[in-house]
Amino acid sequence: MHLREKQKLKKTEQKKFKKKEKKREQIHYLLVILAMIFCIVNFTFYDDNTIGHDVRYIIYVFCLPLVIGILFFGIYRREFLIKTYLSFKETYAKIYVIGFYLLQGIIVSYLSFGQIANVMWNYINKKEAAKNKIEIINCNVTGFYTKKNPDISFEFKNETEVFEVNSETNRKNYNRNPKDYQLEITVQKGIWNYYIVKHWELKKI
Repeated sequence: MHLREKQKLKKTEQKKFKKKEKKREQIHYLLVILAMIFCIVNFTFYDDNTIGHDVRYIIYVFCLPLVIGILFFGIYRREFLIKTYLSFKETYAKIYVIGFYLLQGIIVSYLSFGQIANVMWNYINKKEAAKNKIEIINCNVTGFYTKKNPDISFEFKNETEVFEVNSETNRKNYNRNPKDYQLEITVQKGIWNYYIVKHWELKKI
């Protein structure tokens, strides 16, 4: 095969690859938009308000699904990633490509695998909590944040937790001393060290 024919064949293959990638990108873009909508709906309407901390949540519900997702999408898009990486000769450009697609992979993994893991965890946590009795706990308030996205911070099992507050409560918090208040929280214990918050009320000591 002559050099000119080889170049022509290479250009034809590149055109086919670009056309194929364009169709894939359109499908991927739609799927990412749907995943973002699902994420917003999930956190707004279905995500339970919980208090508590446990390293198992970080490992199994956050980190592990994220790593699995990155590996999955890396294998799925390996042809595109290799071609894109090899198309750059400069070292800084190759580093940029790796960083850019790694960040993209983390975001997409969180929106897909991460959200699936979160939904499953919420379901199991809610099911387990339903078996346990309702408890009332009192926690000392540690601060009132009254600026953008106002909240009340408090201590629970040596960890700082926060509850978001509405504008009316926030106006009252301007002149309140945190040391004079406690939170009365109605909870049900779920899995690990997490508690589903059923209700909370700010009370003066």
